[in-house]
Order: sequence, then C-alpha cells, then structure tokens
Amino acid sequence: MIQFGLVALPVRLYAATEEHPVRLHEIHTADGSRVEHRRFCRAEGREIPYEEAGRGFVMSDGRTVPLTDEDLEHLPLATKRTIEVLGFVPGQDIDPISYSRPYYVGPGGPEADRS
Repeated sequence: MIQFGLVALPVRLYAATEEHPVRLHEIHTADGSRVEHRRFCRAEGREIPYEEAGRGFVMSDGRTVPLTDEDLEHLPLATKRTIEVLGFVPGQDIDPISYSRPYYVGPGGPEADRS
C-alpha cells in the first residue's frame, strides 16, 4: 500500500527483470559428493521431519520461546506492507547501485480499481 497523507492506494510490487543465477551445491571436497542438511533434535537425539520444525526466539536468560505463524501475524507493525511517501528526489541523486534489482508498481488487486 502506498500512502499519500490520508489517501491510501493498494499496490503490488512486480519484478521488472528476471535473474538467472548459477546454482552451486555444497560438496564434500574429498570425494565430490553432495552435502546434506538435516533437522536434528538435540533433546531427542534424532532427525525430525520438516513438519516438526518451527521457529523460536531465544530470551536473554537462555530460554527459547516458540513462535507460530499466528504469533508473527499479530505483531504490532505500523508500517506492515505500507509504503509512506514522504517526498521525491531528483533522479540524478539516486545511487546507481539502487537499480541492480528494478521493480515496478501495479494495482494491488480488485480493491485498487477505484483508486
């Protein structure tokens, strides 16, 4: 969403270019075989499936607090998915490094048709 004062326009960012990076794999240098990354539970001493893996926040006292997707959705982020336009700058003042991944802005769904 782009917000100009009291006017809010729902938008969506679209990638203007497509990158085709070279995909490299981690290998064991001694024999060239692929390296695997596994989810291993230290407490149970066994490998666990992806579905049993979650996220957690480590407190300063060392305790880990589990977080769900619902917990993260309820975080009070005032700017969540909103771009507030504070002003514009001349094009020559933009560092060319900013152009390395160009995007364009389009309507953010049917609710954007009116605006």
